[in-house]
Amino acid sequence: MIFSSFMESLPYVAAAIVTSFFLKGLLKGLGFLKPARPPLPPGPKGRPLIGNYLDIPKTKEWLNLDKWFKEHGDIVYYQLFGKGILALGSLKRCHEIFEKRSGIYSSRPELIMLNKLSGWDFALVTLPYGSTWRKHRQAFHQYFNMNVAPKYRPMQLKGARGLLRQLLDCPDHDALKRMLRSSFAEIIMEVVYGYEVAPVNDPYMEITELAATAMLECVTPGRFLVEVFPLLQYVPSWLPGAEFKRLAAQWKAATIAMNHGTAKPSIVTSMTQRISDQEENDRDELEKVLKNTAGIAFAGGTDTTMSAVTVFFLAMAMHPEVQKKAQAEIDSVVGSHRLPDFSDRDSLPYVNAILKETLRWQTIVPLNTPHLSTQDDVYDGYFIPKGTIIIGGSWTILHDPAVYPDPFEFKPERFIKDGKLDPDVFDPYVAIFGYGRRVCPGRYFGDDTAYIMIVSILASLNISAPLDENGRPKQLICDMDDGVVSYPKPFDCDIKPRSNVATELIRDGITN
Repeated sequence: MIFSSFMESLPYVAAAIVTSFFLKGLLKGLGFLKPARPPLPPGPKGRPLIGNYLDIPKTKEWLNLDKWFKEHGDIVYYQLFGKGILALGSLKRCHEIFEKRSGIYSSRPELIMLNKLSGWDFALVTLPYGSTWRKHRQAFHQYFNMNVAPKYRPMQLKGARGLLRQLLDCPDHDALKRMLRSSFAEIIMEVVYGYEVAPVNDPYMEITELAATAMLECVTPGRFLVEVFPLLQYVPSWLPGAEFKRLAAQWKAATIAMNHGTAKPSIVTSMTQRISDQEENDRDELEKVLKNTAGIAFAGGTDTTMSAVTVFFLAMAMHPEVQKKAQAEIDSVVGSHRLPDFSDRDSLPYVNAILKETLRWQTIVPLNTPHLSTQDDVYDGYFIPKGTIIIGGSWTILHDPAVYPDPFEFKPERFIKDGKLDPDVFDPYVAIFGYGRRVCPGRYFGDDTAYIMIVSILASLNISAPLDENGRPKQLICDMDDGVVSYPKPFDCDIKPRSNVATELIRDGITN
């Protein structure tokens, strides 16, 4: 009975279905209905409300993203409490999004913990794309562009020579870390503020390191729940679970103190002269821009380079054959009666290859600072909503076996062809220092600092693994810690002068 009734009504049901499709098509054609939205990019399935929050590890997020890239392809979309995040796992994707579509993807997400609670609202690296960012970028570029950066080389050379003298007595990893940080801080503080760092317990060093820690801790999206639930910024700091508020207050005090430092002749004094030349109405704004530029120069000018040189020490201890090959190159070019300087760089391709491989092998910035989409977009058939956070997967890009065969091996030779640097091999600097309009403006200064440190160390010191009780070198491994800028976990290495002549050169600081 029911079946026969259904069969009798079937023609009417079919007609209704056909009619509905016809009307839908007509309305769509007339512009009354919007076409169906393209799909979101592929990615892991999330849970209601929280999305993929439980799928993301608390440490080494880049390894989890690398796993997702292998499962879903080189473009992966996921969500945290309704906030969309797009991860890019290839150079091709990063180039097409950050370079070719830079007008849409050059802004930054708001990081409440960093910008509002920790006092880094001026930070060039996190400013949203717009007129304020352009003013800060222009001011920073004026003092750190490719043509200006070489004028800081005397101070970088001085810092490298000072580091060598400290390394003559380096008992352990903690001492090495302290010496490196002191040397890098000495360079950047003199360049920016004209301030000479005290050998121990320098008050400004404590302030600036704490302020820089704030930026590095806070820049990862979702690291603090206040980024997901902005109302948490109004929670009293004494409540249980409000540790982020107490950290932010401490970091903000350090940031303000760093920003109001005074100095002798330096970038800051040059900036001050510019301010005095301005009309009264323009001075306040220019003073803010230039003062903040000086502040971000310190925070951005130490950690990436220090991490790279720390990785270099570990790589040399693990690969003595690489160290010997580099030392032979230096000896043939420089000789044994002086220490190398910047004029030797073009004649030392293998040393330059070591620097590139150091940046690639243990990627010091495993995930690029996040970008933000400022309008809806359709890319490669996928819908990318306005407000999506976009992350470049630098670690995955720099460990792609199609680009770098045997990616987990330390092989500077991969960058050499016919005795010269091979321009056809992808330069890891691109993935480390960012893309498009948000590329790091201090990259030339950082590159010069890392080079002069590494070449000076290779020329005068031997780095080796410590010996075990049987007199054999201990087996070292490289395990990187978590963070926007990643460092090797503590390791031991022996540091000794190559010869008595090298010791004298270090003590005298002889160059050309």
